[in-house]
Amino acid sequence: MGRTPEAEIRGRIASNGPITFAEFMEVALYHPNGGYYTQDRQDPAHRDYYTSPSAHPAFSALVAVQLEIMWKALDCPVPFHVVEMGAGSGLMAQDITDYVGQHLSPFAQSMHYFTVDKAGGETPRGVIGCVLSNELIDAFPVHRFEIADGRLVELFVDVDPDGKFRSVTGEPSTPALAQRLDRLGLELPNGTRGEINLRISESATRVSEIIERGFVVTIDYGHEAKELYSPERSRGTLQTYYKHTSGSSPYQWIGRQDITAHVDFTTVIDEGRNVGLEPLSLMTQAEYLNRLGLKVWADRLRDRDISPRDVRANATALRDLVDPDGLGGFKVLIQEKDTELEDVNRLFPSPACVEQLPMPLLRSDHVPLYEGGYSSDIWNFEVLPKDE
Repeated sequence: MGRTPEAEIRGRIASNGPITFAEFMEVALYHPNGGYYTQDRQDPAHRDYYTSPSAHPAFSALVAVQLEIMWKALDCPVPFHVVEMGAGSGLMAQDITDYVGQHLSPFAQSMHYFTVDKAGGETPRGVIGCVLSNELIDAFPVHRFEIADGRLVELFVDVDPDGKFRSVTGEPSTPALAQRLDRLGLELPNGTRGEINLRISESATRVSEIIERGFVVTIDYGHEAKELYSPERSRGTLQTYYKHTSGSSPYQWIGRQDITAHVDFTTVIDEGRNVGLEPLSLMTQAEYLNRLGLKVWADRLRDRDISPRDVRANATALRDLVDPDGLGGFKVLIQEKDTELEDVNRLFPSPACVEQLPMPLLRSDHVPLYEGGYSSDIWNFEVLPKDE
């Protein structure tokens, strides 16, 4: 057997000295012998967090509705490729393809769906269609930094004399870190800590190579740069998830807990522009799902021939998708490449269109939020936060 992620990290530090946090995170998440994302976590009940596709199938069904609109906006090409990056368990792919196959003919005959795992994989190139990702960029390894005496220093990972992992500062491992902050035009006060994701440029290039003409939909938790690096987040945004609990040190449970950092959407937009991906809209997930018709479906839930308990279970999950303090606060970035489409409103259906389509109901392979003790009153919630 090969070394565990923790043993691999300790070995690298012993041989070469402190390593960047990006290297630490890469090993912890993607090491072939026990990295967090290389282990089997297909059962939603055994994951350390849940995502929008696993909360309720309406999420993926509404994405499917938008994919059909995108297909029509491109004059119904055959084939229309959908490439999902970071597909994970494949639940979103399953729910999208099922909904398209059952309810969106003739689009079903044109759609070719590809999934690419978070850890990598072969992807098609030069296609017409859409690239999708949900909670992918926040799992890219990040460098950590601190502003000290008016300049940027990097936070590295080391081992103290007692054998415990610790953070130590040093000269930046690459000038790209300071260059990123300079491009963003940020002047941060001393003591500020944060993360810089240098993989965004590489990701944008890869997506642009996939899409010859079409759209990109990126769903993730993050902010534009001024908000991401604001005083409210002056200690950084690094988060860990272990057994449904967030907030432990990244140096615990190595390979057994998820590690993420909030996404810098300003850089995602800028790097996209550099490779031909033009932004159409950046909105919250709550607004996105509302514009796709979630409220229309939620209002019809009472009319479904299901038990009161199933009504409550589905209502709880739908509410969770648009909770501004949770999944509803995620951002959705829509970009286009060589489509000549400038009005993002053309990518959303009319209420009448959504009313004609059935909303899928919860299945056993979705996270049982209602059974988990969550409560919700679907009839009294605003799908959009009041300030949207």
